[in-house]
Amino acid sequence: MSAKKTVLITGLNGYVAARTAEAVLKEGYRVRGTVRNPAAGEKVKETLIELGFDQDDIEVIHIPDVSAPGGLDIAVAGCIAILHLASPFGEIWTLPPSEIVRIAVESTTSILHAATNAGPQLQSVVYVSSAAALFNTPVENKTHTEEDWNTTSEKLVEELDNEAGGFNAYCASKTAAEKVFWKFYDEQKPSFGMTALQPTYIVGEPLIPWEKREQVPYSMNHFMRILAGEDIPEPMMLYEDTIDVRDVVRMVVWSAMHPDQAGGERFICSSAVGGGQAIADILKRDMPSLGTQAGSTGQGYRPDFRPRDGVVGFDQSKAVRMTGQSWIPYDTTVVDLIKFLQRYLS
Repeated sequence: MSAKKTVLITGLNGYVAARTAEAVLKEGYRVRGTVRNPAAGEKVKETLIELGFDQDDIEVIHIPDVSAPGGLDIAVAGCIAILHLASPFGEIWTLPPSEIVRIAVESTTSILHAATNAGPQLQSVVYVSSAAALFNTPVENKTHTEEDWNTTSEKLVEELDNEAGGFNAYCASKTAAEKVFWKFYDEQKPSFGMTALQPTYIVGEPLIPWEKREQVPYSMNHFMRILAGEDIPEPMMLYEDTIDVRDVVRMVVWSAMHPDQAGGERFICSSAVGGGQAIADILKRDMPSLGTQAGSTGQGYRPDFRPRDGVVGFDQSKAVRMTGQSWIPYDTTVVDLIKFLQRYLS
């Protein structure tokens, strides 16, 4: 058994969680990950071992229901940090919205209760929330900050029940779970730091490639369509703000390892406002051999990819200021992601 300090990651086989495990191992820590699907967890472990990490530094724990009382006590024991990344995202279109909210809230509650029994070595709990916890529906055309909260989605789920739909279920679940997170912080005043992150659309290469194009997440729809030679697509749902998965992972790890600075804080993670035309322009300049559609060059975005006035946006300056590190340039994100996505053209 490794003598390294252990970091717990819930939902290890998730898109962000698997990349976070990679980053935690690179930092010299041991990873313990919870999964509902043992086979998926073992696949992550096998991939990490193939990347050169020691198998003794990767532990997978099968927990069918993270929200079950007491189910996480063994998982959190001895950990220095708990990174709560598990989320019922895959079920938002199949389960009733109220059930999605219940799972998210009870899972977060279970994690926090377990954290109180993890031991005195526990220094931080980091929860990956969402920009959905910041904006109302319908969305207001303004620049959102960490002071904002979604005040409408939970009510819509309560009022409409099964008619609320997957989108409202997702927004309500993230908002309700983060409220529980901060209520615990305010009432229990734990000895460990607590931090919540609100990423916008997350883009970038996963640890384990998706098997087919249809599995590529909606957040990368514009990239895939432009790469395939289609016309410049219409704006994405709600907003165009994105964040490189590598930056989300960096913020998760930084928050966990700097509880004195990150404790008690919310951080918006949103690096750039690009969109279809911006992606096309970058590819015409940096990867002209692709022969992608030109569209209306330079239209619909700012040259520095900052949020525009009068539309939905997110102020990401707090994270940059407190970490002292800027986000990955949007040009880099676009080129790196397109190179990865090319495998899905055949």
